[in-house]
Amino acid sequence: MEQKIAAVIVAHNRKALLTQGLTGIFDQTRPIDRVFVIDNASTDGTHAVLQDAYGSDERFVYVLNENTGS
Repeated sequence: MEQKIAAVIVAHNRKALLTQGLTGIFDQTRPIDRVFVIDNASTDGTHAVLQDAYGSDERFVYVLNENTGS
Protein backbone atom coordinates (compact mmCIF):
# COMPACT_ATOMS: atom_id res chain seq x y z
CA MET A 1 0.00 0.00 0.00
CA GLU A 2 1.41 3.35 -1.05
CA GLN A 3 1.53 5.97 1.67
CA LYS A 4 0.01 9.38 1.05
CA ILE A 5 1.58 12.59 2.28
CA ALA A 6 -0.43 15.69 3.15
CA ALA A 7 0.33 19.02 4.80
CA VAL A 8 -2.05 21.27 6.72
CA ILE A 9 -1.18 24.93 7.10
CA VAL A 10 -3.17 27.41 9.16
CA ALA A 11 -2.57 30.99 8.02
CA HIS A 12 -3.61 34.55 8.75
CA ASN A 13 -2.18 37.59 6.93
CA ARG A 14 1.19 36.05 6.09
CA LYS A 15 0.96 35.65 2.31
CA ALA A 16 4.69 36.13 1.68
CA LEU A 17 5.72 33.51 4.25
CA LEU A 18 2.90 31.23 3.16
CA THR A 19 3.90 31.27 -0.50
CA GLN A 20 7.54 30.70 0.48
CA GLY A 21 6.52 27.72 2.61
CA LEU A 22 4.28 26.28 -0.10
CA THR A 23 7.11 26.52 -2.62
CA GLY A 24 9.25 24.46 -0.27
CA ILE A 25 6.50 21.90 0.27
CA PHE A 26 5.81 21.46 -3.45
CA ASP A 27 9.56 21.22 -4.21
CA GLN A 28 10.22 18.24 -1.92
CA THR A 29 11.96 15.21 -3.44
CA ARG A 30 8.92 13.05 -2.61
CA PRO A 31 5.94 14.83 -4.22
CA ILE A 32 3.19 15.75 -1.79
CA ASP A 33 -0.27 14.32 -2.42
CA ARG A 34 -2.32 17.14 -0.93
CA VAL A 35 -1.82 20.51 0.76
CA PHE A 36 -4.62 22.04 2.82
CA VAL A 37 -4.39 25.74 3.59
CA ILE A 38 -6.81 26.88 6.28
CA ASP A 39 -7.05 30.66 5.96
CA ASN A 40 -8.35 32.37 9.08
CA ALA A 41 -9.96 35.29 7.22
CA SER A 42 -6.80 36.96 5.93
CA THR A 43 -7.23 40.51 4.69
CA ASP A 44 -3.86 40.87 2.93
CA GLY A 45 -4.79 39.33 -0.43
CA THR A 46 -3.75 35.80 0.52
CA HIS A 47 -6.62 34.17 -1.36
CA ALA A 48 -5.89 35.93 -4.66
CA VAL A 49 -2.16 35.18 -4.50
CA LEU A 50 -2.74 31.51 -3.72
CA GLN A 51 -5.45 31.16 -6.35
CA ASP A 52 -3.11 32.57 -9.01
CA ALA A 53 -0.21 30.37 -7.96
CA TYR A 54 -1.93 27.09 -7.06
CA GLY A 55 -5.59 27.30 -8.10
CA SER A 56 -5.18 24.86 -10.97
CA ASP A 57 -3.16 22.33 -8.93
CA GLU A 58 -5.48 19.49 -7.85
CA ARG A 59 -3.23 18.79 -4.85
CA PHE A 60 -3.99 22.24 -3.41
CA VAL A 61 -7.06 22.69 -1.18
CA TYR A 62 -7.92 26.17 0.13
CA VAL A 63 -10.39 26.63 2.98
CA LEU A 64 -11.47 30.10 4.07
CA ASN A 65 -12.73 30.29 7.65
CA GLU A 66 -13.55 33.01 10.10
CA ASN A 67 -10.60 33.82 12.30
CA THR A 68 -10.85 31.21 15.03
CA GLY A 69 -7.11 30.97 15.72
CA SER A 70 -4.91 27.94 15.36
